[in-house]
Amino acid sequence: MNKKIFWLDEFKEGKAQGGYYFRAFDLIKFMKLVEKEEGEVVGLEFEDNNVNIIIKENGTSNNESNI
Repeated sequence: MNKKIFWLDEFKEGKAQGGYYFRAFDLIKFMKLVEKEEGEVVGLEFEDNNVNIIIKENGTSNNESNI
């Protein structure tokens, strides 16, 4: 999996900085499995301690999470 950046929808302008890293080995492993079995990951939705992995639907990018 290549480096990908997912932005907060409300972040439209201004500056941002990085540098806060954490190991996400299990998440990356799970995302690779999802891409192999289900399709391309196109988004991540965070709610409390949960992450919803959003994939392409029928070959087209879907911007809705359908929770």
